[in-house]
Amino acid sequence: MTRPETPEVSLSLAQARRIAVASAGLTTTNTDTATVLARLNAVQLDTISTLARAHQLTLATRTGTTTANVDTALWRARYSIAFEYPAHALALVPLHHWPLWAVRRRTSRERREYPAPNIRKTILDKISTQGPLTLRELRTDDEPTGWDWGPTKTAVEFLLWSGELACTRRTGWQRQFDLPERSIPAEFLTDALTDEACLKTLLTQAGRALGVATCDDLADYLRITTATARRLLPDTPLLTTRVESWNSPAWTHPHALPAADQPRHPGQALFLSPFDNLIWHRPRTTRLFNFTHTLEAYKPADRRVHGYYVCPLLAGDRLIARADLTRHHDTLTIIRTSFEPGPHPTETAQHFARACTRLQETTALRHTVIADSAAPSATVKALNHALTRASTGNPHP
Repeated sequence: MTRPETPEVSLSLAQARRIAVASAGLTTTNTDTATVLARLNAVQLDTISTLARAHQLTLATRTGTTTANVDTALWRARYSIAFEYPAHALALVPLHHWPLWAVRRRTSRERREYPAPNIRKTILDKISTQGPLTLRELRTDDEPTGWDWGPTKTAVEFLLWSGELACTRRTGWQRQFDLPERSIPAEFLTDALTDEACLKTLLTQAGRALGVATCDDLADYLRITTATARRLLPDTPLLTTRVESWNSPAWTHPHALPAADQPRHPGQALFLSPFDNLIWHRPRTTRLFNFTHTLEAYKPADRRVHGYYVCPLLAGDRLIARADLTRHHDTLTIIRTSFEPGPHPTETAQHFARACTRLQETTALRHTVIADSAAPSATVKALNHALTRASTGNPHP
């Protein structure tokens, strides 16, 4: 496909932000888990459960349900609504997207780490005979556990990536591995699409989830090379775009454009999971919001700048603060927080209090406490004042 040299769309930075927030599904909560998952295409999984699991926070933030209800929606039906796959990092992917990942399944079978036939046969025969099994049940007694990649874990991961195994549910946070023909509906169980057909569709879907994005942003969303994305993007419905102050050309999904001129939602305030799709790609987060977000949970404590489980605060279409959050019994605790330059501190405190109230509801907590050392004393005082007013239903001074 030949594209015109002049970009088909021009956007201000404010318009790009509105498109990004709306496309990420953060402007409404009147929807269900399956719809949100289909909109985002992939939702990252992670073992950290400081507040809740990463996928629970990402999905519940958009559905308006509690984090506990997310897993019920995912895994209680005969067929789950998702399978687990390295679509970004390890992620939940809509069940009907199985055909689109044939490209990665084929690539996985060509990697040098792909297990030998006898290892594959041993694992597949055991699951075929005994039914779905966890990694713990598949390991031999002398293998390492936990994070270590022993022979069985390595083989199982590659069998998952290659599509010879599937994971569509968990029990007690343990993945259950089964044969695809027993866990993926027959109408989805195909590798018929070519690599290019898979990637063009996936790029189009990533464009819809991001709204507006550079080639590098889209490649990161799918964990493919930028060169591959650049080659295939002209053959997708995405529109070439110029965004104010961006040095790189961008692409916009046509269905996302109406959000560019929608009014802002000044009263909206919510904390994003550190693993939220909106902030997956750090360069894009900086470009869109002038906000630097780094996941510090896996850093040594003395190297953390903002804390262990740091959640950015989204107010309308801006990231205006961040907080290191945890839960203890029925209480949400703010360990550390800092405000971004821009809004008046009193306004930021009001948004902060609304976001705390919403997070309490999402995680079924009853109280919010701010540590005295969370911020300078004036900031802690302002936050406590705003929280008190929010709890009494009177958020304004």
